[in-house]
Amino acid sequence: MRVGLLASLVAACGGNASGTARPDARVVRDAPQADVIGVPYRHTITLDGIDDFTAGETFATTSAAFTARVAWDDVNLYIGYAGPDLATNTSDAPQKWLFVYLDTTAGGEAQSEQYNSQRATFPAGFAADYYVRYKVNGTLTSLERANTGNWVTASPAPATAQAGTFAELAIPLSSIGAGTTLGIVTYMINEKMFSEGTFAGLFADNFVDGYAVNMTLTRSYPADLTSARAPAE
Repeated sequence: MRVGLLASLVAACGGNASGTARPDARVVRDAPQADVIGVPYRHTITLDGIDDFTAGETFATTSAAFTARVAWDDVNLYIGYAGPDLATNTSDAPQKWLFVYLDTTAGGEAQSEQYNSQRATFPAGFAADYYVRYKVNGTLTSLERANTGNWVTASPAPATAQAGTFAELAIPLSSIGAGTTLGIVTYMINEKMFSEGTFAGLFADNFVDGYAVNMTLTRSYPADLTSARAPAE
């Protein structure tokens, strides 16, 4: 009878008569902390030309030699890009651009602004309200706002930093009217006559690099600013 009482007490405490813990009791205690707490992801990037984005913030692009980065905190959206054409002395640097198109409202433009003979059509469900343009020689950065079929310069211009073949930008969320969700499209172009082309688009399968009068993009990134996950997870 005393043995039966001991077995009952041990079982109630999550073990068996030999004192070994039940596996199912351990599983409950080891539930992932993120599932319980649900703290939104945040990562502040220091703009110094040093790549301190994490693997969970890094994406492949349509160009094998280029990678993109996305991060955010309560104040800024951070975009980083690494690749040979991000050097300020790369060939055609005055004609090469990094673009970040942003969908923040129910309205917006279905196509990008045209550069020389090139423009892009955005994926279904994405309409750009703003875009940031960064000239890879470091001479121009601006924030542009959609205005009934045109684009006008808005303020403030995003802060940037560049070193070697890496560039990073901080876009104030307040300047683009961002809520809890945000659509993002990024890619690069060369607008030089007879050398035009679109490349390094966010996501490796977004489009095929090359020249197109109207490049059709197939993917955008849906940023959820309430999620606990890092952007690339």
